[in-house]
This record gives sequence, C-alpha cells and structure tokens, in this order.
Amino acid sequence: MSLSAATARQLRRDPFQASHVLVTGANGYVGALVVASLLRDCAARITCLVRPQCSEADLLAAIGEEWEAQSHGRWSNAVQARIRHLALPDDLADVAGLVPRLEGVDSIVHCAGCLDDHDAAQLRSVNVGYTAHLLLLARRLGVRRFVYVSSAYSSGYQPHPTPEAPLADPVRDPTPHTRSKREAERLVAACGVPFIVLRPSHLIGTSDTGRYSGKRYGLYQQWIGLERLVCDRYHAEFHAVAPEVPLSLLHQDAFCSAFKAAFRWLPDGAFMNIVSEPDEAPTMRDLWDMWFDVTRPATIHYYPTLGDVPLKAIHPRQRACLIFAHVDLEIASHRWTFDTGWLDLLRSGGLPFAGATLASVALCQRRFVESSLVLARYATAFADRLAMRPRVVEAGREFGAHDAGLAESHN
Repeated sequence: MSLSAATARQLRRDPFQASHVLVTGANGYVGALVVASLLRDCAARITCLVRPQCSEADLLAAIGEEWEAQSHGRWSNAVQARIRHLALPDDLADVAGLVPRLEGVDSIVHCAGCLDDHDAAQLRSVNVGYTAHLLLLARRLGVRRFVYVSSAYSSGYQPHPTPEAPLADPVRDPTPHTRSKREAERLVAACGVPFIVLRPSHLIGTSDTGRYSGKRYGLYQQWIGLERLVCDRYHAEFHAVAPEVPLSLLHQDAFCSAFKAAFRWLPDGAFMNIVSEPDEAPTMRDLWDMWFDVTRPATIHYYPTLGDVPLKAIHPRQRACLIFAHVDLEIASHRWTFDTGWLDLLRSGGLPFAGATLASVALCQRRFVESSLVLARYATAFADRLAMRPRVVEAGREFGAHDAGLAESHN
C-alpha cells in the first residue's frame, strides 16, 4: 500500500497506556520478545501465563536474557519485581476461571501457540480452543486491549495481497498451522473485546548483530538441516531449489519496534501485517548463493521448484534435505504480497524498522556459521577440495552431462 493510502488511516489520538498486562507464552520466543519490549517501553506490571511445567526460574531466565540483550544493561530486582509467574490450569477450559487471580489486568497479549503441523488436534486445541477460552477471560476481566499475535501467512495462498482486514478462506493453506491462526483471528474479531491483530512474518536474528534467541524454525531449520545432513562430507555437486522470489523475513528487533508502536498507537479493530519491503528482500537463490560461499561445491544445480529436481538421481542426503524442507520450499516459492498501511503510517511517524535485506540476512548466516562446530570441521577437513568458483547449472540443464561425476560424488 502506498504512503498516501496509508495516511488515510487514523492512529489513536492518545497512546494506549496499560497498567497490568497479561502475556501468554511468555517463556517462548515471541513471548519473551514481547515481555522484554513491554518492560522497556512502559511501566505496567506483567503477569506471565505459562504451562505448569515452566518454572518461575525458567521464565525469568528467558525474559532476562532478552531484556539484557535489548537494553544493553543488567537485569535488576526492580525489573523482576514487575513480573509475576502464573501457571495455566491443567484444563485450558478453566482459563476463564482465573478472574479472581488477575485483578487489575487491563490488557492481554496472546503470544502462545502450537507450531506442530503434524498434530492437527493440538493445533486446534491450542491455537483455536485456547484463544476462545482466553477471550472469555478477557470479557470477564473487561480488558481494554486484546492483542493477538497471528502470522503473516494466515491468509493462505491467495492471488492478491494479504489485506489488513479479516481474511477470506484461501485457495489452499500452506499448512494446518496457517489455517488454525486464521480461525483464531476470526474468533478475536467477533469476541466483542477491543482488539488488534498483529501478523509478523518469519522471524530471524537482529538486524545489527544477527543475534537470534528463538527455536530452530524457518531459515534456521534449513541451515541446521544442511549442517546435519550434508556437511559430514564434501559434495562436489549440489542440487538446490532456488526460486527467484522475495522471501518474507523479519528481524526480531524490527518485530519488537513494530509491536511496541502497534500496542500504543493502533486503533481498536486494526489488523497489521508486519513484514519487510519485498523490493529489498533476498530470494531463496540469494540464500543458497550465500550458503555455497561457505560449502563451495564444484557444481551447483538450481531448480525453480522441488518438482523440477531429479530426486532419484541425486545424493541421498541431498534428497533427504529437500524432502525435509519441502513445506518451507513451497512457501518460499509463493510470491507473498501484503498490504502494509499501518506499518507505513507508523514508519512515516518515525518508527525505527530495519527491514530484512541481503546484507542483514547474510549477517545472520555469518553468526550461525561462526557458532557451528560442524561447519568449522567441514572447512578444515575439505580445505583442499573447496571450489573457488563453482559452476552453476540452471534448472537442470546439462544434467545428463554430469551423471558420471554425480555418481562418483555419491561414493
């Protein structure tokens, strides 16, 4: 969306001021980012609603590490005193009964969620069911702001930009997870509680140092898969799916900045897509080029889709990598576009927002590579075989000419 269209939107006249915030999933990656950001940006007390198996010590460790990294300071008793640990009931349906223990809560930030696409029952129980129970709690508490952290991919595969509005059902969903997030968004929009919905894309490390504090999902899952499956030996030839489509990646510091601004300034009922500029974003081809700068095969075969790869002919470990990452590769091959009216408006007002670029993503990869003992051993073991300038074969062309060399590389 253009800036002129974005400026037709109206932010709040006065910033939203919270006195007591309930945060779900505070021991997780996004939850810890949110709590650390709230601790820095407002004076509110924060109650962290977490699973019973998460101890207070574990909770404070996750939040404290992120707070110190963001603040470049030391965790203190004064900061810790603003946080309260509260265990979820064993049955999520009993969440609404926590009202007596949450006196004074005036806002909720719902970060908790299930990411396991292989467990449809859990996705529905947590992403949809838990959200419904939490909304009932919100109504009983009379909260003034309910923030739902959804996903930029909750729209599913659509032929048009993802609107900053309630979503229609798509042609197809990438995963059951995206469908469950869209269903939860609909519950939030219909609940009768003042709400905003935030839709961040895939989070990666910070834009300035590449520091990443999350679990190994998305891009990091790909790097770890490559590290574990193919870096135990030198592959003279490598086959990769590398569509020339901008990737939707989001630095965790950019997410924190956008979250804080949205929490304070977005009006009730707003949906906000939090994504980087596609014109500046790297493609999957760019990411592979960066990876091959490290592993240096002699020949690289690039394909636009997984269906173009001659899977039976390539090295079994490379085949395993591609099959393991098939969902992420499909998502990366789709040209995602988003309306960004709210983000444009906030940025025009001075919001610092570091979009993901080729250079900033390279910084994240460099930090990953430098921390990898596997890649250090690889560089030492195969130093005399690493190609200075790999030959690139596009879309499988000339593949037959390399059958002999490929068979040799399997040995």
